Amino acid sequence: HARWSAGTVEKLPQVDEHGRSNIPGLYIVGDLTGIPLLKFSADTGARAVQHIAADQRLQRHRQNDEEVRDIAIIGAGISGMSAALEARRQGLSFALFEATEAFSTVVNFPKGKPIYTYPTDMVPAGELRFNAEVKEPLVADLIAQTLEQGIVPQNVRVEKIERRGDVFELVIPDRDNLVARRVVVGIGRSGNFRKLG
Repeated sequence: HARWSAGTVEKLPQVDEHGRSNIPGLYIVGDLTGIPLLKFSADTGARAVQHIAADQRLQRHRQNDEEVRDIAIIGAGISGMSAALEARRQGLSFALFEATEAFSTVVNFPKGKPIYTYPTDMVPAGELRFNAEVKEPLVADLIAQTLEQGIVPQNVRVEKIERRGDVFELVIPDRDNLVARRVVVGIGRSGNFRKLG
């Protein structure tokens, strides 16, 4: 086997322990942080929002402009939904965007697939929990914790994120752009993360 090249390792974005990227105010969570496990994805989403909520600069800017969202969350998978739940818990204004369907990676697993939520003793930050070990009941449980509790994504594709001074403008085709103070990208590797730059 060692005689054949296995290809190159795909580069992932570099982030710190809070999910911060090299662009101030832009966080990357979930599978793109390098660990493709459900509990870690949920943990990174909630922890990024906790870090955002603790930022005193965000608190000062919130008083200046009510039309700007505190957080734009791109991707309604495990990490994005966890981030949205935490944003609601923290009292932050947010918008959640999803190009396909909520939890699409898990939804597209084969029928009856066992889901291992490792590490078993880990309790992720935030509110999202994993109580089932097979795809269908897991998806139903995730929907009950999020969609049925009012965490509903806007079904659109965000094409671009542009920095505009202290805020970000999200470019959304055929709709008004959205402006947010912070952005959380939780698109996973099935999203088009190669465009991140």
